[in-house]
Amino acid sequence: MKKLLLFLFVVLTGCARAIPIETGPQIEVLFCERENCTTRLAGLLAGAEDAKCALYDVSVPEIKTALKRHEWITEDDKPPLMHNKFCVLDDKAVWTGSWNPTRTTKANNAVFIQSTTLAENYLDEFAELPGGYRRVRHPKISYNNNLIENYFCPEDDCKEHVLEQLESAQREIVFMIASFTDEDIMRLLRDKRQDMPVKGIIDKAQKDARKALPFASTGNIHHKVFIIDGNTVITGSYNPTKNGNERNDENILIIHDFSVAKKFLDEYDYLITR
Repeated sequence: MKKLLLFLFVVLTGCARAIPIETGPQIEVLFCERENCTTRLAGLLAGAEDAKCALYDVSVPEIKTALKRHEWITEDDKPPLMHNKFCVLDDKAVWTGSWNPTRTTKANNAVFIQSTTLAENYLDEFAELPGGYRRVRHPKISYNNNLIENYFCPEDDCKEHVLEQLESAQREIVFMIASFTDEDIMRLLRDKRQDMPVKGIIDKAQKDARKALPFASTGNIHHKVFIIDGNTVITGSYNPTKNGNERNDENILIIHDFSVAKKFLDEYDYLITR
């Protein structure tokens, strides 16, 4: 995949900023309870000349074997809490999402994007762990004519970007969240519900969130996902919590792509009807 030597200039916070433009294969989305994320990631690692992975926890033997010839860290190596679940492959592709390579029955997701620009961002983050806290190099890119935003917590104010996207909703908000305690985001969802459908699933263990969001369903989930207007997906390792906002090393992608959003909506429908 070749990065096009073309830049789209936009005005951000009063100054011009260049957005790299790339074309590449369609974004791959996997739902790890139903699809074999272990086999897919192990295959990617086996086929890569070089990989760098920051994984909160790894216990699956196939992934441990595949990682042996690569550079990787876990939360145990990088206090304070390193909650990422990403790999950068051959400096040109990124695997990330909610899934830890462990044996679990919880619903999870992973995305695989063959973007050298995103790879640069994640390599920067890998190099600075733990807690270098430099702002992301390329917060926005155009990939196959769709906008992707990329941020790392806490340095890039992930909460504020989530709030901005939720506030912009015009038609519908859907969420699938494992751990949810952020009162500002909860309040915004309750306010938005007065004007449009707001629905979601929280993990069944989240008793306080169930009280704060009584309209949400419950399930056995590990997702950290918001879907906005059927066109935008927020995913990654970030839970809307105080630790997620202020303490943990985390990452999020905001993918403005109808086809990707459709897959996440299908996952929501699957989870509430099974």
